[in-house]
Amino acid sequence: MQSRVQVKLDQESPSRQPLPASKTLQIRVNNRETVVIYNHIQGYILDALLKAVFPDAH
Repeated sequence: MQSRVQVKLDQESPSRQPLPASKTLQIRVNNRETVVIYNHIQGYILDALLKAVFPDAH
């Protein structure tokens, strides 16, 4: 079973060209699950993701 987390972001101003997404970090959680993090992730989203993946980490 594959889990996904969707995050809705505010629209960027039309004058800025969005940068292409590139893989920044890949973490294998277990034999069946992998977490892939792409560039430009917000700190609070990364924090929530890492807490969900590693609930026992302090």
